[in-house]
Amino acid sequence: MQIQLKVLALTLLALSGCGYNSAAPGGIEESVRSTLSAEDESIIIVTVTDPLPVAAARLIAPDGSITEAFAIDRDRQTYSEGGGVRPNVGVGVSGGSIGGVSTGIGIGFPIFSSGGGATHRITESRVQLRIPDPAAYRQNWQRYVLAVDLDDGVNRRAFQTVPPAPR
Repeated sequence: MQIQLKVLALTLLALSGCGYNSAAPGGIEESVRSTLSAEDESIIIVTVTDPLPVAAARLIAPDGSITEAFAIDRDRQTYSEGGGVRPNVGVGVSGGSIGGVSTGIGIGFPIFSSGGGATHRITESRVQLRIPDPAAYRQNWQRYVLAVDLDDGVNRRAFQTVPPAPR
């Protein structure tokens, strides 16, 4: 009975789009989404929105073999909650092993303001992993695990999730 409940829970998670959402303090939406690439079904794309950036990710097969992510792109955004008379500055960094690194900066000047607010940081990390054996994955995808490590150099957190269902 307990195994059937676990299988049902995993199936429902898979059918819900292999994702997770939660509202963090300050209205920041944290989420995890995993999909197969539209161009290449042997590539899993994991998008993580969290205050911490993704430092590493791996696909763990049922036999214990591990495939590391081949690209991790990060876009970090800083914003203030509420008004404030000071300009807001946002910095973005995106990079990966294939596309190189790019940066951007933006400055916002408030027109109407009413006092200061809290500052929030959020990072959207986009991870790409290659499925080493697509035929084996199609047969046993529910037994694979996506393991993700979040790290900003000070804070660390890790989680595991079910990968996306094959098409």
